[in-house]
Amino acid sequence: MMIITQLFTKKVSRIYFESQLNTLKQYKTFRHLNNVEYVSKKHITINAKTYINFTSNDYLGLAQLPINVNQLNYYLSYYGINYASSRLVSGNSQLYHNIERLFCSHYPFEDALITNSGYEANLAIFNIFKDQDVIVFSDARNHASIIDGIKLSGLSKRIYPHLDYNALDQQLSLHPTTTKLIVTDSIFSTHGTMADLQQIITLKKRHPNTYIVVDHAHGLGLNLYDTLEGIDILTASLSKALGTQGGIILCSNTVKQLLVNLARPLIYSSALPIFNLYQIERNLHYLCAQSYRATKLVRLSKYFNRLAKDKMNTQNCHTLSPIKHIEFDSYKDAETIYELLLTEGILVSYFRYPTVDRPMLRISLSYFHNEDDIKLLLQLCHNLTKGD
Repeated sequence: MMIITQLFTKKVSRIYFESQLNTLKQYKTFRHLNNVEYVSKKHITINAKTYINFTSNDYLGLAQLPINVNQLNYYLSYYGINYASSRLVSGNSQLYHNIERLFCSHYPFEDALITNSGYEANLAIFNIFKDQDVIVFSDARNHASIIDGIKLSGLSKRIYPHLDYNALDQQLSLHPTTTKLIVTDSIFSTHGTMADLQQIITLKKRHPNTYIVVDHAHGLGLNLYDTLEGIDILTASLSKALGTQGGIILCSNTVKQLLVNLARPLIYSSALPIFNLYQIERNLHYLCAQSYRATKLVRLSKYFNRLAKDKMNTQNCHTLSPIKHIEFDSYKDAETIYELLLTEGILVSYFRYPTVDRPMLRISLSYFHNEDDIKLLLQLCHNLTKGD
């Protein structure tokens, strides 16, 4: 009887899983992994074909910095290779402290805490508010890691319309005595829109007991904001403009101590290998010393915006962020243009539900691109959408 039950369960599970996959394929939301064979500056090779790469978040090109083998060997000989333990047990290399202090010397925060990823940073930060009388006010387009962090910590939340600070103001007014947490991306990862951080800081001053958490994953190192003063907690992935692996939380010393004691993603994760810490420290030095990379990226962004308005007659409000997008009314149109661009040697990202509400092509500019690359991309998009 037990064997029959097990066979039945396996059969039902297989049918259920296959049904899920068929549903994804039917609604054009099925995804698969591509094997990337080689990356060299603006080019990427997949399945033996090379494309101009408009998909990478390596905005400043720091992920492709060559490794100084002698320097790396020194780090490994001095610190070891991998401590194979969580930071709270025996994995807290001195390198962690050095890098965290280095971050604080460049950004207006008292303290810092490195995590294993930007995703973990956002999961961790909400742990310190768990079981507290706190209401989170979250932008409707915040990253999935913010949504998951709020949910997993069981916090009460209010969602305000994307970048609608009048609506946020009204929501905050309904809770004058409650501790309030405004949470927003700085640069939103799909459409490239930018939060008005100064307006949010103004709302914080207007409403007592209000704190601000900003996910700066797609903004760290790009110098698109004049200042980060007035933000209470800033999180970021280190795998975008910094071009490494890991996450960072910039905060007060008190918040850091709470994180060390309460943040499950930190407590129950092994520390990063020494190679990753070496790369974070090295790339942070490059980031701060080579501001011309971010300057060039802003220039390319402005060029894209001007050309997109002319070629695509787009109504999209493109910001100075390196993230651009073209939306479509149907999956068929978006997928057709995506595939045709591939045949022309252009790789962009094809986003669909549940990542975005409407199918779209996401375009990432990088330090390695030039104006001719952008002109080619937009001219092709113009021709293809017009059916030329």
